[in-house]
Amino acid sequence: MNEPKLNLTKSEASLMNIFWNANTPLTSVEIVTEHSTHEWNDSYIHKLLRSLQEKGVIEVSGTVQYGTQYARQFVATCSREEYAAKIALDTGINPNNIAKVAVAMVEQTGNTDKVISILEDIVNSLKE
Repeated sequence: MNEPKLNLTKSEASLMNIFWNANTPLTSVEIVTEHSTHEWNDSYIHKLLRSLQEKGVIEVSGTVQYGTQYARQFVATCSREEYAAKIALDTGINPNNIAKVAVAMVEQTGNTDKVISILEDIVNSLKE
């Protein structure tokens, strides 16, 4: 059975960027007070968190106490790069054409020497 396509809304993608940039577990309180440049209210944050959980891109990693209450901490279940790979595959790119996608991305960045060096390191580690 095929996995459902992973389509994030603009707000969900913004929230995922907060998780990826923080690289640490976050509570809804921390998202609102420390990380978000958006004017999201508490109920909207909870709606986004629930939706991202249902899509499998975040999960609960623990709890932390705030005064007399506890808040769940969330972490991303995939890296930004893993998400980009999933999106590419969801658009219909054949997995056998991954090398062509990598070449196209290198051409878009214009930083071929650095990317080639990184790709060579990756290929060598995969061969080991």
